[in-house]
Amino acid sequence: MRMKKVYISLLVVLFIFFLVMFCFFGIDNIRQEQYSSILIVGDNTVWTYKKKKWLNITHATSLHNYNWKDYVVYENNEKKGIYKLWHDDKWYVFDNDKNAVQIDGNLLAYDANFKLKVKNFSINKVNDTSYVMAVLQDKGFSTSSRFTVLNKIDFDYDGDGIEEEFYIISNVFPIDFDPDYIFSIVFMVKNDEVYYIYDDISKNTGYNGCKPFFTSFLDTNNDGTYEFILSCGKYGNASQVDMLYQFNREEEAFKILISNQ
Repeated sequence: MRMKKVYISLLVVLFIFFLVMFCFFGIDNIRQEQYSSILIVGDNTVWTYKKKKWLNITHATSLHNYNWKDYVVYENNEKKGIYKLWHDDKWYVFDNDKNAVQIDGNLLAYDANFKLKVKNFSINKVNDTSYVMAVLQDKGFSTSSRFTVLNKIDFDYDGDGIEEEFYIISNVFPIDFDPDYIFSIVFMVKNDEVYYIYDDISKNTGYNGCKPFFTSFLDTNNDGTYEFILSCGKYGNASQVDMLYQFNREEEAFKILISNQ
């Protein structure tokens, strides 16, 4: 009889344990499975998110499936409103009466079954170049290297109340100087530690290289953590590269979730 009570007590404890674990993790996983979204970036990039998986839409016929739908539209990370989009050689924006809406800056648009959060950010000048110099040396470049892009974004990426620093340094598309190598490097600084995000380094051929810029910081799957879109413009009519990044806490490194390449 005593052993029976012990077994019952153990079963009750196990039941409570699994119930608590389900409440903490199971419900969240079920919710994550239900979230879905469509992200449109720049002229041609379309990513879909469904059942915790990303898909890059590349075929022109597939892009047409997303025509004339309502999207929340941003230009240069500023909200424009809800508009319809239509794709031909690029994405065009229209109001409900199908009147064209001019978009001259970087386009971001989304449709989601949850409230997708997009954070504001501003681009700042780099006054203290100590981290820039350290990165140049780490990558084998002279600290007297000249730049065509040198800026940073101060943004509380991990939500701890302290802003991280996101740097972009590049000598791509030089006009009044001719470097042997073209570089574009993006990195974050947190607690005096450098975390590399992106680098593109190659011998200067006159038309190579890629000019990176941040398109948006946003929570793409409603999990309370932010991702960001890093885009990269190439020379001439070459297609823009768009990449969605997330910080992998286990590896302590940034990883690409999906790209249009």
